[in-house]
Parts: sequence; C-alpha cells; structure tokens
Amino acid sequence: MRRQRKAENLGADQAAKLDALGELWRLEPDWNRSYRRLLAYLEAGGTLDGPANRTGGEADPTFRPGAWLRKQAGARADGKLTEQQTALLDALRRHAETVTG
Repeated sequence: MRRQRKAENLGADQAAKLDALGELWRLEPDWNRSYRRLLAYLEAGGTLDGPANRTGGEADPTFRPGAWLRKQAGARADGKLTEQQTALLDALRRHAETVTG
C-alpha cells in the first residue's frame, strides 16, 4: 500500500479498487499508526486533555498522546493535514466530549 499510495501511474481500475477501501488507505502509515495508538489509549481510559509528556500507559509506554495531539494541532494550523485527518481528529474530540459529558 505504501507504493500504491505514492504511485502516479495507477490505472483507472487500480485507483477504483483502492478508492473502494475508503480514505484511510491514502493516509500516511505513520499518521495512521499513531492515530490507532491514540484510539487504543482512549479505549483504555485515557483522555485528550493533559500534559504533552504523559505516556500511553502500561500498554504503550513509548507513545506520547499529548505530544502527538499537539503536533497535529500545529499541522492543522499550517494546513498540512488532509480533510480526512482533520475529520478523524474532530470526531475524536466530539466523541470524548460526549463520553465525559
């Protein structure tokens, strides 16, 4: 998928098959991986608020959700996020707000 993501010579049939997978196939693998790590952190009881240096907990002690979220806020301000990335981050925030009331 990494090669397909960067390929400029995809045929119409190939592009249609990849588009059928949804927009997530277009996201950069590192971004997508960090997003999934953030989801796991939230499912384990983590929050979107807190210090940037907090870890992902016992399950993922090397992940820094606050630092990653801060980086995404900067990328958004600089116009470096895709519409899909922005939508996924916005959905996280809305979900967290409904869970905490």
